Amino acid sequence: MKQTLIIGYGNTLRSDDGAGQKVAEAFFNQENIKAIATHQLTPELVEDLVQVEQVYFIDAAPVETLTIKPIQRRDNEHNFGHFVDPKSLLNLAQEIYHYAPDAYLVLIPAQDFKLGENYSEITKNAIQKAIQLLQKRLTPCMK
Repeated sequence: MKQTLIIGYGNTLRSDDGAGQKVAEAFFNQENIKAIATHQLTPELVEDLVQVEQVYFIDAAPVETLTIKPIQRRDNEHNFGHFVDPKSLLNLAQEIYHYAPDAYLVLIPAQDFKLGENYSEITKNAIQKAIQLLQKRLTPCMK
């Protein structure tokens, strides 16, 4: 069983919005870590959630600094429709499998969401910082 799941999501054709996927890609092929880079969160990801002890959801956001915070799940709270967020996936995992891993939201500072495939300087720097920070946090999992 893999101990940690990293899900990086966002639109890689919308400049900084693809930062979550870029961070996840840095963890491809690392032992005891499963990394997924995806355009958006979907209910099918629940299957991956219930196989790990912890999950990091990584997304670009208009924030000033790199942020990592725990996700607090609430019973009987759902947010499905055309938009699925990390908390909804955790709630669905709990409802179906009676289990949800410890979860964290990693927000990458972003400012440019226009069409394009390049990152702004603030986002480039935050991507590298996020990778380094996650590597430090996950070192025990990688051994």
